[in-house]
Amino acid sequence: MENKGITITNDTTLGTLVTFFPDITRRLNDLHIDYCCHGNITIGEAVKEHRLSVDFLKELQDAYEAYRNRPDKTESVADMSTEDLIRLIIDTHHIPERQLWEEITPMLNKIMTVHYEHGKDLLLQLHRQFSLLRAELEEHFAEEECEVFPLMLQAETKSPKERKHLSKRVHELVSEHEGAGEIIHSIMALTDDFTPPEYACPTFKATYAKMHELIDDIFLHIAKENSVLFPRFEE
Repeated sequence: MENKGITITNDTTLGTLVTFFPDITRRLNDLHIDYCCHGNITIGEAVKEHRLSVDFLKELQDAYEAYRNRPDKTESVADMSTEDLIRLIIDTHHIPERQLWEEITPMLNKIMTVHYEHGKDLLLQLHRQFSLLRAELEEHFAEEECEVFPLMLQAETKSPKERKHLSKRVHELVSEHEGAGEIIHSIMALTDDFTPPEYACPTFKATYAKMHELIDDIFLHIAKENSVLFPRFEE
């Protein structure tokens, strides 16, 4: 289906922006602009909150125009059917994120032991926060894949009572996203935005790089659900 695109203004919400322009997420992440759990905030509000230049809107407009002219641009998730969007979320987010935290866990355990003397407080806190995030996501993914996504795919055949139950579950998942977001911000603060300390070995640096990759993907993942998929089933 053709992506009709959007006109980016100060009134465009962050959720809409990343829905139609997913490549902008790295720039927003660098600026600490939360588009996943606060996707209802407008660009104008974000500019004021983060004290950005008035030229930021023009930067977004120019970057989006360049993106729109690329032959390899991705289809907007807003144009996808619910079935296709769910499959996309599982294939491009759930599966890769599971793989990433499986890779990160032993690496984090290793540097926690090797660099314990240099960075005890940092590494113990980071290990705890990452473990909390992993547990939160493992349970969250199971809820979605085993319960909520199947209900979404059958929503048209469900009774009003069953659809109301689905809406309730969706709101609960949004709250879980907010909880995961708080943990993520703790991790970002602990790691100084994934900047390795001076004493970091190659494994330490690789651990931070993989964490950064995971967090960036989680942000885009949550934005797709909060701004596109979940609103289809909220009452």
